[in-house]
Amino acid sequence: MAVIKIENLNYRYPETETPALKNIDLEILEGQFVLLVGGSGCGKSTLLRALAGLVPDFYGGKLEGKIYFDRQEMRKIDRQQFVQKVGMVFQDPESQLVMTDVEMEVVFGLENAGASHRLMKRRVMEVTEALGLSDYLHSFIPELSGGEKQKVALAGVMALQPEILLLDEPTSQLDPVSGEE
Repeated sequence: MAVIKIENLNYRYPETETPALKNIDLEILEGQFVLLVGGSGCGKSTLLRALAGLVPDFYGGKLEGKIYFDRQEMRKIDRQQFVQKVGMVFQDPESQLVMTDVEMEVVFGLENAGASHRLMKRRVMEVTEALGLSDYLHSFIPELSGGEKQKVALAGVMALQPEILLLDEPTSQLDPVSGEE
């Protein structure tokens, strides 16, 4: 069964004539890992933004076509339900980091989702350990390296345990060893 299905997706950013996405059709099956590869400016990030519900809602522009998650059209899915289903880590981690302390950043989404204190504590420990951030829990985010910030952004999304994880250049700021891990 397709967990994501895209039908004839077209998108133009505001005040542009050239489409950023044109006639995109795609099916992603449950358990599949999909890697989008292409040159700079070919639409990879835009496609992820569309899957995350950010175009046109946040970026504006004109979106045509349909996106389905588990056979439900994305536009008809309750926003709270959608946020629990889909998580995204952006190309530039600083654009999504809102707190100044690593632990508070990882907890932020869980707190907004109404998670219990016990669950928040457990998830923070799980994801920070998995990503090698345990020693950074009380670190000041602006002083971290780009790679460390990228891991913090990923930890915040992973703590929510979304069914679908969208990663836009997730290793771009990591050293080769961390990227491989």
